[in-house]
Amino acid sequence: MKKVLLIGLPNVGKSTIFSRLTSKKVKIDTVAGTTVEVKRGGLRAEGQEIEIIDTPGVNNLFFNADQEKVARNILIDETPDLVIQVADAKNLKRSLVLTSLLADIGLPLVLVLNMVDEAAQKGIKVKRHKLEDRLGAPVLETVASEGIGIPALFSALDKAVPPTYPSRLPSGLAEAVPRLAGLMADKVHPEWVRRALALFALSADKEIARWARQRSGISGHKEALNLIEDAERPFHRTVDLAILRANDFWAEALYEESVYFTPVTSTPVLNRLGDLALTPVTGLLILFALLASLYFIVGKFAAGFLVDFLVEDIFGDLLGVHLKYAVAMIPSAWVRDLIAGEYGLYPMALVPAFGLVLPVIVVFFFTFGFIEDSGYFSRLSILLDRLFRKIGLNGKAVMPLVLGFSCVTMATISTRVLDSRRERFIAIFLLSLGIPCSAKLSIILVILARVSLMAFLVVFGVVFTLTIASGFVLSRLMPGKSAPFIMEIPLIRIPSLMNVLTKTSYRSLMFIREALPLFLVSALALFLLEKIGLLALAERFSAPVIKGFLGLPPQFAESLIMGFLRGEAGIAVLKKLVDTGVMDHLQLVVAIIVTILFIPCVTSFMLIIKEQGTKKALAIIVSVTACAIMTGGLMNFFLRWINFSV
Repeated sequence: MKKVLLIGLPNVGKSTIFSRLTSKKVKIDTVAGTTVEVKRGGLRAEGQEIEIIDTPGVNNLFFNADQEKVARNILIDETPDLVIQVADAKNLKRSLVLTSLLADIGLPLVLVLNMVDEAAQKGIKVKRHKLEDRLGAPVLETVASEGIGIPALFSALDKAVPPTYPSRLPSGLAEAVPRLAGLMADKVHPEWVRRALALFALSADKEIARWARQRSGISGHKEALNLIEDAERPFHRTVDLAILRANDFWAEALYEESVYFTPVTSTPVLNRLGDLALTPVTGLLILFALLASLYFIVGKFAAGFLVDFLVEDIFGDLLGVHLKYAVAMIPSAWVRDLIAGEYGLYPMALVPAFGLVLPVIVVFFFTFGFIEDSGYFSRLSILLDRLFRKIGLNGKAVMPLVLGFSCVTMATISTRVLDSRRERFIAIFLLSLGIPCSAKLSIILVILARVSLMAFLVVFGVVFTLTIASGFVLSRLMPGKSAPFIMEIPLIRIPSLMNVLTKTSYRSLMFIREALPLFLVSALALFLLEKIGLLALAERFSAPVIKGFLGLPPQFAESLIMGFLRGEAGIAVLKKLVDTGVMDHLQLVVAIIVTILFIPCVTSFMLIIKEQGTKKALAIIVSVTACAIMTGGLMNFFLRWINFSV
């Protein structure tokens, strides 16, 4: 089977091209020891089976972050037949530095210039044929989000050749690399793999160099080690810096010959809108308009109309009636309760998962993907940079915090993009405290949609204020300053419907695959706790805090227990308390505030331990739990004091 490797810088459209190329089932693997995902898909072209491997976005293969480490391993272990390098046509010079390294290695290559429409709007024009002639390898132009150029890419899969543009490596290195590769001749094949390992073996990073030398079998090879020492001797700096500098010169020369600029005489309407999103006044107005739209689309339409239809008409009147008759025929009362009892799998797992969460989460993912694909989030990062500096972060933290509304666990992983341990700790603390994931948020919106807008404003007003205040306090308690923030601003564009639908379906299916088993396990755990009496014991034990301080019914303990196992499962229990009239509206507001602020689910908790260590993770959990209980208690007394009603 022919193997094709997709490689490129972050945010150049690799994933979109991957989805356009693959026609068979996609497999997603998390690489052992990392949180990096690698996607594999297949296609059949001219009677030939082809496997497409989508590597994580990398800036340079000489770096030693997880993404670069995974990409290097895949490059060597998979020995692809060719590489498709995806480049952003607006920022071609940065991508050409990576192209230079691939050219030095000698890989068969197809260079894809993606987003040429956005480059044209900026007055950037690439002389494609000139670049192709100088590079000596196929160069294609695409607008992947619209499928433009993809048929040509299919045709080019048989035309990939190693670039022939002359290398600009210093003469000593240019001689040392093939000699070093020659010493591996009996160990590694094909030839380009030997050249790649020879280059990596010269790295100043000890881990990369050790990996390359072990992989190529030259760790104890005296002649090879002497050759490496001789190659390093002439340089005042490290060898890999000399290679990177040579790659920069190579890219600069090719860029100057291949790119020209034309004056942009008019600014499209979307560009004007993008500029308005960056200014403080109009930017905040646009943000509030988007939040209001999300409330009505997700909170009213999805959490109101869709949920009512599914829960009452489908799961209640249609499926529920048939299930009732079917369960009645089961002789065992214990089994009947397990399936359809008060804490059974049907009412506590299947109905919440498919009737409450799924419709809301699909609509949320669609609207989130629509905004994401428009290029708005980078503007939001810049707009909120000043505010975020007040809480010890910078605009780069906007993306992890926004991602938290999709999945707090993945958002916790994404805090790795932040520049310091201090910023990562603050971001993870705020994610644990005040950011509900989409599944959890979906049921909260279902509940609040049936109460009032005032209840919604009180709940999220308190949570937002407390989150900002916590960040402010942490930024003062923890020494250090926010790192400088530089971000490229993409053009505002009309989102691709196909791209948004692809992301929505992928995220929704991932949710079903991950959440449904946990819903079932959580419901089973609650059922067993109730049967053996531990649930009643937990309610009595926690009554002084829950009933006395928070002013909530003792059954709220069930919601907190389930919420730790799976966040949305805890909210589903809370909804049951609301539906059965156990809580009034004032108690509901307090309960939702506590639930949002309460410790995240066990999956997020374990990941926080991995990211921050046991001591810091426990400090986060204890602080968040104390904050949730104290805030809930104070809100209980305050709302009763002002005689709050909704």
